[in-house]
Amino acid sequence: MPNYKSLFKKNLLMMIVLVFFILVVILFINFLYNKKAPNITLGGSFILTDQNGKIFDSSKVNQKKLIYFGYTYCPDVCPFDLLKISKIFENNPNLKKKIRPIFITVDPERDTIKKLKIFMENFDQSFIALTGTNEDIKKVLKKFKIYVKINKSNPLDKDYLIDHSSLIFLLDKNDSYIKFFRPNELKGNIALH
Repeated sequence: MPNYKSLFKKNLLMMIVLVFFILVVILFINFLYNKKAPNITLGGSFILTDQNGKIFDSSKVNQKKLIYFGYTYCPDVCPFDLLKISKIFENNPNLKKKIRPIFITVDPERDTIKKLKIFMENFDQSFIALTGTNEDIKKVLKKFKIYVKINKSNPLDKDYLIDHSSLIFLLDKNDSYIKFFRPNELKGNIALH
């Protein structure tokens, strides 16, 4: 019987040492990962032109912002997503006091101020639609890490489609990132975040 006790004590000690070693390795790996993990920032302030031809400076809007990126020539996804957002604001009129819905084009070449104004007549009136120069839009796309791929068959093609990220960003009053939603995740309680 004494042999079993000493064997048990020996195995128990080995198990404790093994568990301790595994914990140290896990902590070390986490430390290295956190040290090397890039600090990714999303969002930030921007200045573009709205559907009425006025300069829009996001830093001057003292509300949260709900931002959707798309384009007016989009055959299906963008209009449906904008309708979902519009419905939330129509069903929750008090939300308009807290959050400003914003549509930013990923296609500034075709989405002129006039085109945006006509397009936005289909959605909630609290929406602001924004465009700018190619360079202005690229800067904003970079801030939000939006993927955009223009599918032109040739350089003169005017009826091209654009692949792009379909995300909705919520920013605070200071244009700091709060979170993003996929269109199917968007609910009426967005003001609570």
